[in-house]
Amino acid sequence: MPEISTALIIKIIVIAVAIGGGIAVIYSVKKAVSNTIGRQLSRANDLLRTINDATEERQNNAMQFTYVDPNVVNNIKRDFPDYDENIARSIVENTVMKYFLVINGEASENQLEYCTEAFKQRAATMAKDNLSTVTPKHYDDIHIHKSQVASYHRDHDAATAKFQVSLEYKLNGIKAQHIYEADYSYYLSMGIEGENASLICQFCGAPVDTAGSVCPYCGSEIHSSVERTWKVSRISMLR
Repeated sequence: MPEISTALIIKIIVIAVAIGGGIAVIYSVKKAVSNTIGRQLSRANDLLRTINDATEERQNNAMQFTYVDPNVVNNIKRDFPDYDENIARSIVENTVMKYFLVINGEASENQLEYCTEAFKQRAATMAKDNLSTVTPKHYDDIHIHKSQVASYHRDHDAATAKFQVSLEYKLNGIKAQHIYEADYSYYLSMGIEGENASLICQFCGAPVDTAGSVCPYCGSEIHSSVERTWKVSRISMLR
């Protein structure tokens, strides 16, 4: 076997070292590039996660009410001692839920209990107009977060408690959060938009025109109940 010269051995060693160094450099470059890409992807994922969290928080957090008069319930009770806040809130919330079903065409306006006739007719007209459009509005997954009476006003004809309702729904598949306002009215005089039915004698069913009076038909003393006499007269989106 021929002897390998020292020069050849040195040359082989140099080539091997060069190849090893090249491999090390390539590995280092690949590792650096991989780390850089990994950091960039991590930052991008963190950014997307932050955006998604912010979006989810915005969608899931109920919208806050505008100004609420701290004395509003006391003011109502001063005029109507039998006013029951829990009953009133329940009626308003149930009416708001049914209101959207009417607009969807999934319920009749006659299912809007404790509402004025004028409001029922407006809701029916809104439903008819909505369903006649090319792309009707459709409300799904309606959820009321909370509701509260925010203000109260009384004049010669009517007393009105304005409720704010914080809710969410999907409008044509898109989730939204809103504050709706509902007028809860007690009509003090006869014939306002046909609201004489809002004041009735609980004994004979005859209409009466004042609260706490004697029924002119059967002579019974009228003890008004908030569930019987108060009516939702308006619902609209506040913001």
